Amino acid sequence: MSLTNENKSAEVINSIMPQEEQPKYVIKDLVSANKLKVYIRIELINKEAEVDCKEIFDYLTEQGIVYGIREEEIKSFCKEREYSKELIAAIGKEPIDGKDAELIYDFDILNENKFIEDDAGKIDFRNLNNVTNVTKDTVLCHIIPAQEGEDGIDIYGNPISYKKGKSVSFNYGANTYVSQDELKLLASTDGCVEYKNGKVYVDNVLKVNNVDNNTGNIDFIGSVIINGDVKEGFSVTAKSDIKIRGMVEGAFIKSDGEVVISKGMNGMGKGTIVAKGNITSKYIENATIFTESTVYAEALINSEVIAKDSVMLRGASAAIIGGTTKAENIISVKTIGGKTNPETNIIIDLNRYQEELKVFESKKRLNIKIEKEINEKKNELNEVDEKIDLIENSSLDNENKNAVKRQLLLKKIKLNNDISDLQRQLTEIMPSDNIENHKIICKGTVFSNTRITIGWMKYRVRQDISYSKIYNDGNDITIIALNPGDIEM
Repeated sequence: MSLTNENKSAEVINSIMPQEEQPKYVIKDLVSANKLKVYIRIELINKEAEVDCKEIFDYLTEQGIVYGIREEEIKSFCKEREYSKELIAAIGKEPIDGKDAELIYDFDILNENKFIEDDAGKIDFRNLNNVTNVTKDTVLCHIIPAQEGEDGIDIYGNPISYKKGKSVSFNYGANTYVSQDELKLLASTDGCVEYKNGKVYVDNVLKVNNVDNNTGNIDFIGSVIINGDVKEGFSVTAKSDIKIRGMVEGAFIKSDGEVVISKGMNGMGKGTIVAKGNITSKYIENATIFTESTVYAEALINSEVIAKDSVMLRGASAAIIGGTTKAENIISVKTIGGKTNPETNIIIDLNRYQEELKVFESKKRLNIKIEKEINEKKNELNEVDEKIDLIENSSLDNENKNAVKRQLLLKKIKLNNDISDLQRQLTEIMPSDNIENHKIICKGTVFSNTRITIGWMKYRVRQDISYSKIYNDGNDITIIALNPGDIEM
């Protein structure tokens, strides 16, 4: 603080004034550097003097101090004769600075493994929860805008500007977008959100080297690419495709899309694949497989395989050995069973075919009934036309003729309307699926001890069968030689 007014002029006057006219005290002030406080000091010339508070108020006015004057404190100061103390005579209003904007992340940017601990204190190291799934339009982070401050006022009544809060902005990467109000960053696609190198982005394809203790189980909203293997006991779940460039051990794989396994799967008796799309694997052994589409492989060994569409075996071996393989349309294979005669079950499920056949037959029966009604109405219509001709040639007078004709014409109109309504009720039906389309194609050998079920018919192979098409003809299981079209499957 600096002394801004030492009242030197008053001291000079005192030195030349007669003793009886000299002042009894001198008022001095000290203003703070920020001009928010003024300190008053009283220098008593006459030790018995009393200071009138009005003198202090007038002094402040003379100094241009007009804001924040502490009237009560000044009055108390004079009343209590606290002249030895320094008096804070006025206090300005400090500015309130604006608050800086904040960037808030709506997910864990540290991406630390979140271990799940059971009641016994055992930690599940397979479920590390290290993938943060988000759906399209999920808010990834948001900004709390900078808040306005408030100007201050110094003791001279001058405004003191506040400092504005600092703004922030999003540093965003792929598959994200900023809201119209520029306060939210959102995902533009389903995927996993990540924070890397200061950027937020969403990846709709999750890529890992292996699924093991380092990654834990994977549950992802998009596609998953695994460059290595899926180890025993782990699981991979995805809303889209799963592509595994290595092999799968006794793991659980579930996809709403396709599953592709480059090096095959040994399920160890507990491995499972569930998919809505096709499942393609070099081989599948000791595993349970279900797909709503088709299975493609070189070999199925001691596995339980269910395909809602078909099972297509390719390659030099193209074999199904042991286990149960079930499809609704086609099972195409080179070899079924083996020379050691392991029990191998092959099933063509005709339930859906039978349901579609029932619908077809029901529509067909309904059409026959409607067509019969139409013919009956047309016969009635012909009878009405004949009656109209008879009336025209009758000996009735014109008045009676017209009355009868009017009734017949009304009936004719009603019959035509009825026929139109019935014709609209006719259902266009296509021939039902041919039962022979649901078949087993064997381009090599079906070994004995193979059990074949096609719909409601069963057949046990007691002698090896070669190069055959096997299907249910509606009465029995039929085995015939392959034709060129079957071989191309």
